[in-house]
Parts: sequence; structure tokens; C-alpha cells
Amino acid sequence: MAILKILPLLFMIAASFVEAKGIDLLLFDAGTQTSFAGCLTCAPQEPDSICNESGSYGSRHLSKSLWNIHGPFGSKYSPDSPWNKDGAGLVVVDASGTVYGNFSRNPLSHAEQPPISSVRYMIELYERYTDLSIVRDLICER
Repeated sequence: MAILKILPLLFMIAASFVEAKGIDLLLFDAGTQTSFAGCLTCAPQEPDSICNESGSYGSRHLSKSLWNIHGPFGSKYSPDSPWNKDGAGLVVVDASGTVYGNFSRNPLSHAEQPPISSVRYMIELYERYTDLSIVRDLICER
């Protein structure tokens, strides 16, 4: 019974360890896991990085970007957007397909596995500022 109480903590520690080790964590739609939404932990100059201002996934203006408030991953009304408080959001995986949790404001979407620390931080920033431009600048321009 005691192991069940500490299991969520172990998941959080393992996920933080992955982030620290520099593994590329990729974002896909949570529903089908077929629509790529960018790389969460890639260097900003990488084409797939969510922080590459010129890239498909880091631009504030391109449709695939989670920073575009009108796109499927950036609109707070889209079920695939992590900013939708009722949607499934995105799933975080590595290149081998290991799942590290969901990126979503919806607490039901990550009931089995808590979100990794960088995802929690991004969600906290969004809930504080509700402006994706501010959240992007705080995450990517540090």
C-alpha cells in the first residue's frame, strides 16, 4: 500500500531525470498520437523546437505552433491544445515512443501520470498570464 502512495512521486522524479539528461521530448496530439506538435526539449535552433521562432512549431504565426492562438495546438478551444482546460491536449513522448505524460490544463488528462516539471511550469505560466506571447517569451527567451 505504501508503494502506491509514492508511485506518483517516482514518476515525477523519473520524468525530471529524463529532462536533465537531454532526451528529446516530442509532442503529439493526445487523441491519435499522429499529429506532431514539436519538440519540447530540443535546442531553440532545431527546426522542430517549440522555441524556434522561425520554425513550424515555435512561430507565433504558423498553424502547427502551440503558440498560435488560432491553430489546433494553440487555441484554447481546440481539444488538441494544451491550453484548453477541458481538452486532452498533447502527449509527451521520446523518440522510442515512451510516454512521459500529457501536456494539458485538464487534470483528468494526466490522472494516471503527473506532468513533467517543464510542462507543469508552462501550464502555471499560462494560468497566470493567459497570454501565449508572454508564456513563449518566458519559456524560450530566457
